[in-house]
Amino acid sequence: MRSAPPEVVATWPKPNYIDPQSQGPDLIVAGLFTLMVALICLGLRLYIRLGVMRKTEMDDWVMVVATIFSAAATLSIVLGFAQYGWRHHVWDLTLEQLIAGRKASFVTQFLFIPATMLTKISILLSYLRLAPQNSLFRRLSLTAPWIIALATAAFWIVLFTECRPLTSYWNLGHAARDCIDETPVLFSYAIATVIFDFFVWALPLPTIYRINLPLSQRLALIALFSVGLCVVAAAAVRIHYLDIVVRQTYDVTWEGTHLWMWVAVEANLGIICGCVPWLKALVKSWRKRGDSSVTGSHGDTLGHARPDGMKTISSKGAFRMESLPGAQGTTGAREKGKYIDLESSYTPSEP
Repeated sequence: MRSAPPEVVATWPKPNYIDPQSQGPDLIVAGLFTLMVALICLGLRLYIRLGVMRKTEMDDWVMVVATIFSAAATLSIVLGFAQYGWRHHVWDLTLEQLIAGRKASFVTQFLFIPATMLTKISILLSYLRLAPQNSLFRRLSLTAPWIIALATAAFWIVLFTECRPLTSYWNLGHAARDCIDETPVLFSYAIATVIFDFFVWALPLPTIYRINLPLSQRLALIALFSVGLCVVAAAAVRIHYLDIVVRQTYDVTWEGTHLWMWVAVEANLGIICGCVPWLKALVKSWRKRGDSSVTGSHGDTLGHARPDGMKTISSKGAFRMESLPGAQGTTGAREKGKYIDLESSYTPSEP
């Protein structure tokens, strides 16, 4: 926590412990709303994986754990705002409130760091469904999680070692308090997060653009995966408010409200973006079921030509795939002579 020098403290107004000025509910609204959307997106993803496809893989359960950490971090932020003085000016807080707020800050960072790490790892693992064997895309998707995990672990260790003893992090009045300047650490982690988020977003784009699909479909896929830019933007906004809190003001609780709001938004947006591809699969599943019920009620058979050279046959509600002359394969898209199973990667097969 940035401590104000005596000459700055002397300019502060008289403390108001009874009815202090408060920030509006923006933090609570943004944090809980993005958390709710993240939980809905994860629930729909699990519905597709468990209820429709009837199979899960490691990236699904990594995302579940990431969501648990993200939800806990969001609730910790809301609690810090509502109960521990994050919505008030620093001069209107008692020492006890400042200590409680620092404890909430430590807990939030403890939860936020693994939440964002696991989200990125889950997304990278999901790329393995798209990456051809022995491709650079696949090698990077396998290597990047280890780099992100090691870098994140380093920042996590620093969180526990920047103050000696650890309780000095929140015991602001402790006579023997010994803490390093946390500004370089906070900025290093924030910048690394932006870099990692941008890498995760950009990694699949060259492969998607080169696959053998109509340009409109390739652009649609790129747009689908580009929702990850929202996370990059949120991380960049967080750096802006971090700079204000640690370098431009001593009223860290009042100005920190916006910083904590973007911490919650960033963590939850990562979950949302990691689950968005499955929402497309859910729409396709519902559409297939609707088409199946229509054709089944008439008892006839309809043939639909597909852009990838396949033909969908529906008869009495049942679907099967038949290759047409000139088709490249079952459901794959070709890149450099190898098939990327784009369709089945994020689209459920009929149960």
